Amino acid sequence: MIIYENGISFVQSVNKSFELTPTRLRELRAFALSARLLNFSQAAREAGCTPSVLSRRIASLEQAVGARLFLRTTRRITLTARGEQLLVHCERLENVIADLAVHLRPSEGEPRGRLCVQLPRTYGRDRVSPLLARFMALHPQIQIHAEYDDAYVDLVAAKADLAIRVGRLADTQLVARRVDTMRRYLCASPEYLETAPVLRDPADLKLHRCVGFSGLRTGTLWRFHQQRRRRSVRIEPVMRCNDAQAMRDALLAGVGIGLQGDYMGDPWVAQGRLIEVLPEWQLEPSPIHLVWLPGADRVPAVRLLIDYLVEAMSR
Repeated sequence: MIIYENGISFVQSVNKSFELTPTRLRELRAFALSARLLNFSQAAREAGCTPSVLSRRIASLEQAVGARLFLRTTRRITLTARGEQLLVHCERLENVIADLAVHLRPSEGEPRGRLCVQLPRTYGRDRVSPLLARFMALHPQIQIHAEYDDAYVDLVAAKADLAIRVGRLADTQLVARRVDTMRRYLCASPEYLETAPVLRDPADLKLHRCVGFSGLRTGTLWRFHQQRRRRSVRIEPVMRCNDAQAMRDALLAGVGIGLQGDYMGDPWVAQGRLIEVLPEWQLEPSPIHLVWLPGADRVPAVRLLIDYLVEAMSR
């Protein structure tokens, strides 16, 4: 840290190696107390040290500055011209530090700030966006910037405070709270199934037109279980999507068979627009986590949003 006046560094004019290290700050404090009181014994008491320690600090500062800061006689102590100049800068530095302390002090009352939240597109819009709206109504001093993306987002690179992750977590460096579970199942439109080959076993998927989701961690490998039986099928998709809603739209249009999460497929299954197939064969459910970087929850606004989402989504 360097003090400037009129664009010229006072430190540069004295000593280019002068830096405000913790030791140098103690020396400056010793100097400033002594310069105001013009009494080394009293200044030492104020600084919480002995007069000899205070003298050594001032001597070290004079060596760094390259000039005497005090004129001492048997009767009195006065500042030199360089000492008077340095005292002005010390007082400015003290004001800066005092303002910084006030700014960094935890604020009282309603938390405020701007939070960045990373959300998967469809799940974020359908499940999380209404919760964010209610949260902001309760806490109008908090602003939220929501980013929707089905791809993996690095929280550090995105400068994000929170994220929702669907599926098993790969990043063990994040703090995570499980807030929901998504059931996954196979489905297709009635129009597709009318002319498609018979489907009695996962192995029959090799005969079908499949729609894949490129964000699936297992890629084109679909894994099923039925009690203790396990079955894995490597599909050859006729279409792959990186957007869950686009994939659902393709299934509704009769392109083929694909995986749907309950929050995406249930409304269309209820309407008969999609039909669940191979219901006796289950897929592993996907956990849904709220994640953040270690220490992020120490910010009051972030902690408030975490607590709200955990309670609202875990019901």
